[in-house]
Amino acid sequence: MNEYSTGTSARPTLYTGQRHRMLWVVGVVFSAGLLAPLLFLGAARKGIVPRTVPAGYAVAIYPIALGRQWLPDPGDWISWTLAAVVLTAAVHAVLLDTGRTPGG
Repeated sequence: MNEYSTGTSARPTLYTGQRHRMLWVVGVVFSAGLLAPLLFLGAARKGIVPRTVPAGYAVAIYPIALGRQWLPDPGDWISWTLAAVVLTAAVHAVLLDTGRTPGG
């Protein structure tokens, strides 16, 4: 008997439960996306997402966040762009394990 067998997929799960999923998504949203690349890096190390995912979020989020300090922001375009990327990361996090049944 293999204690590590999931029965349906060899890919590891990202979340250990509903509470963990909620904390993960809240961490992405309330950190203004700054934690998203780090959290997705952990998912990439587990083999859940490709390594390009955390790199992509880092390239999208960090320059936008720094741009808020130095660039002119007529019409709040930086804030809206950052919000769009953060929400995309949060939705991506939620959808990673969609379709799985608890326990396998």
